Amino acid sequence: MAGSRVLQAILLVSLMFLAPISGCFGENEPEIISENDVVVTPAILSGGVFQGVTISADKDMSAFIPYLIQNEETGFVQNSTVVDLSAGDSVLLQILAPPRTDTAVILVGEYGRENWPVRTIDESWRSWYARDGFAMDDNPGVSRVAGINESIDTVTQSNLSGGPVTAVTVPIQRQMAAAYAEADGGRHSMGLVDGRTVFNYINVMSDDTPDPTDAIDGAVGYLDRWAGQGNAAYEDAAQYLIQTLENFGLEVITQRFVYESLMTGAQNPEAYNICGYRFGSVNPDKWMVFGAHFDIAPPVNGGMLDPHIFGRTYGTRVGAYDNTAGTSMVLSVAEAMASYETRNTMVFCLWSGEEGGKRGSDFWTDYWVKEDNPEVEVTNYVNLDMAGVNWPGGGGAPCGNGHGGGEGGCDPQPEIDPDGYPKDEEVWPMRVYIGPS
Repeated sequence: MAGSRVLQAILLVSLMFLAPISGCFGENEPEIISENDVVVTPAILSGGVFQGVTISADKDMSAFIPYLIQNEETGFVQNSTVVDLSAGDSVLLQILAPPRTDTAVILVGEYGRENWPVRTIDESWRSWYARDGFAMDDNPGVSRVAGINESIDTVTQSNLSGGPVTAVTVPIQRQMAAAYAEADGGRHSMGLVDGRTVFNYINVMSDDTPDPTDAIDGAVGYLDRWAGQGNAAYEDAAQYLIQTLENFGLEVITQRFVYESLMTGAQNPEAYNICGYRFGSVNPDKWMVFGAHFDIAPPVNGGMLDPHIFGRTYGTRVGAYDNTAGTSMVLSVAEAMASYETRNTMVFCLWSGEEGGKRGSDFWTDYWVKEDNPEVEVTNYVNLDMAGVNWPGGGGAPCGNGHGGGEGGCDPQPEIDPDGYPKDEEVWPMRVYIGPS
């Protein structure tokens, strides 16, 4: 009897010592996943374009891909997904690798993981990875949302991040078009939207090469396009823009409107807006609008006087900076996005009469949207005005005579005034507004 009790005691003590080893009486701890347990193909991603990316797992795991993904089930583009992979499984996704960084980050964790950490809004994934954000507990978070009808999952903001994860990095290279050397903008010549295409549109519209056969503005490009007053050059440029948007497959709708001249009081019936529409297939009454004004400021003194001596002139015949640059960016985005099916409607607008005080965009908002289409909700608006750096912007400012604040008197001062604008008067900020209506 005594021997039996001793045996029971020994067994009980043995179980107590074995408990930590056995995982608390049979409950196994989650298997640790390392970056070596994941293979991403291709090994180097192409920046700025959608591409097929295969993620293969050597262990059971879930993976969070925090980039734009084209959902092959729906045809729509979504922001991020989470996929579950058993050991030996792989998944093929159409991913848009970011074009302005050299590193993509994919997060992996235990199979079925629901909550994931994300970077803060003011940093990149590359910076987040460099500071070991993946190993911290205080990150913002997202939670996975199950896809509908077996579609891939999406994510939504959450107060839970799920704690540390394993981060897998993949290098990114932005490809160069064969037609352009690096000195000709080759580094910015490829991608869904690329800077070289924007430049090409600027070059077409701003080409001041004399053309004696053009009785309108006497140039190859589309110059002198100040709004209204029977200006044939303005009308000529408008027809070019209408035809270009129609060539993208967009439905183009224009609005003529009347305003009174600030200088003469005369009515100006020739101004009008040009908008190309790609109507959404799910929510056609929710509009995301990209806009820029295509009219330019008239050259009060013909551009003959040096603005450093006599002060700024009002405008030029060309208007490459204000605002062919913004107009060209809208055209480039429209060309890239016109073929994509979207849930909501995309609208690409070129406004008239901005130089007189936002007349075109005000008319479109007050009458076309609020009165003629009251059911429409403008969910977001991206405005592109003087979207670039050229004279009189930073880097293009002339040297000497106190006009440059940086090294050698040639570069703009980098410091920022309390009101947020650069100190050097030669620096004009890139005026891009992104936000709700």
